[in-house]
Amino acid sequence: MAKHRDIYLFLVLMSVYFLVRWAYIFGTTGILRWYLTDLLFVPAMCIFGLILVRRIKNDADIQIPWYSVLLQVIAVSLYFEWYLPNQDVKYTSDPIDVAMYALGGVAFLLVQKRL
Repeated sequence: MAKHRDIYLFLVLMSVYFLVRWAYIFGTTGILRWYLTDLLFVPAMCIFGLILVRRIKNDADIQIPWYSVLLQVIAVSLYFEWYLPNQDVKYTSDPIDVAMYALGGVAFLLVQKRL
């Protein structure tokens, strides 16, 4: 079980993400609806990438450096909070979303040390 902790963590994150999306369909409002998915997005991306790299390289000790996580947070923030809102009226820019992406990145870095 300890050998596949990263996969189990990814499955848990994606399960929570899809539960939140499912609750959104049925009218859940508030912080759960808007910010929990943003908080989970960067860690899910990082864990998925970590799993792929570890399997391709066949090395369970590989870790994603902090600057790569920072780059992901910046890229996601720019894309979802600057580019898309300027291209389509259905997207809106929200600085709290950027904070959730950053918090998710920090959470990933903390959890990665335990993986």
